[in-house]
Amino acid sequence: MNGRKVLFITVLLTFFHFSAISCRSETLHEKLWVKLAVASDTADFRINLPVDGCLSIISAVPGRKQRDVLWGPRIMKKGTYRLPLPAGRVVNRSGVIELFNIEITSSQQTGSRGSGERQFNNPSGLDFDPVKGEILVADTGNDRIVRLAKDGRFIAQHGGFGLSFGDRSEEREDSLDDPYDVAVGGFSNFYVSDHNNERVCMFDSYRSYKGTLFPKQDDRKNRLSRPRGIKVDSENNVWVVEGRADRVLKISPSGDKLFEVGGFGWSMQQLKDPTQIDISSSGGEIYIADRGKGRITIFDRLGSFIGEIRDHLKSPAGVAVDEDGLILVCDDQTNELGLYTPQGIRLNHLGECADGTNFRRPADIAVTDSEIFMADSGNHRILTFNRKKTGSSVAWQATPAVLE
Repeated sequence: MNGRKVLFITVLLTFFHFSAISCRSETLHEKLWVKLAVASDTADFRINLPVDGCLSIISAVPGRKQRDVLWGPRIMKKGTYRLPLPAGRVVNRSGVIELFNIEITSSQQTGSRGSGERQFNNPSGLDFDPVKGEILVADTGNDRIVRLAKDGRFIAQHGGFGLSFGDRSEEREDSLDDPYDVAVGGFSNFYVSDHNNERVCMFDSYRSYKGTLFPKQDDRKNRLSRPRGIKVDSENNVWVVEGRADRVLKISPSGDKLFEVGGFGWSMQQLKDPTQIDISSSGGEIYIADRGKGRITIFDRLGSFIGEIRDHLKSPAGVAVDEDGLILVCDDQTNELGLYTPQGIRLNHLGECADGTNFRRPADIAVTDSEIFMADSGNHRILTFNRKKTGSSVAWQATPAVLE
């Protein structure tokens, strides 16, 4: 009899034990959670996703404000996943798991055709200065750089038509001829790809013209042929698309050529009629709008080909990488603005403003954490979109692996 009582109690306790686990499991599956186990060579993330969305594993870089994206962003379905990473990437570090979605809505349009303060003529490039809070526009048809406040208010203009290598008695040093793009870098300096003058020129933080960065006056070996898109990376190197040579050059802050990627050809790592470029702030990946091949071409920071994006693209003209590692692309043939994962999956797209007017030959993009700016070249205007991020995150921390 006593033995049967003991057996009954044991079964009853076991039943309640599993019931508690079941209830706790149901509660956990209603929210985002992560479990991390670190072995000698592998960090094993076990992550539960309560809804569909983009997933990223992010680490804080010790001693820096920069965020290092260890994995993702990738579109994931609701469920529980096991994601192994090399232990060396997470040991003694901490970070967050983010599950999020991005919503893009039309907000504002600035400009019309003309040469006035809030007018443009086929603007082909733009950038945003986060320090001064200004939009810089390469107003190509008017041979100038225009500075706008975020609300579209005109601030100033720079440049004006002229030849940079002509009779010195008849030219201004800061004259521009079909400036294709503008890029902010350094201490609010900005650089201009002066298309027809075949040079990259620079202005300082006071917006004063400082001369030609590349090519140097006495350099007969390195020349530029129809420079297009331009971007400054986190180390203040300047990347410029050389349109006629179908390549991209990396130039040091002092104006020395460091290396190049691309070149004309039909292999995966070669380019055809490239237009714009952006550099990832986390991993240094190079994204190039390879318009002639209908794709976004991706290289690593050392110039090795690692992939491409083609989904729904026909003639990609502009590209930008946001702070979450997602890629924005505007296509001047489909007249769309698309949002992509690094794996090339399109998440969202727009083709018109809030007032129903369609995009026409969109040319370039700049992005912040809350806004997107686009040069709608064929409509001679600058468009602003709200970028709304929703989702949840959970922190993780990795302690050193214990070796037995």
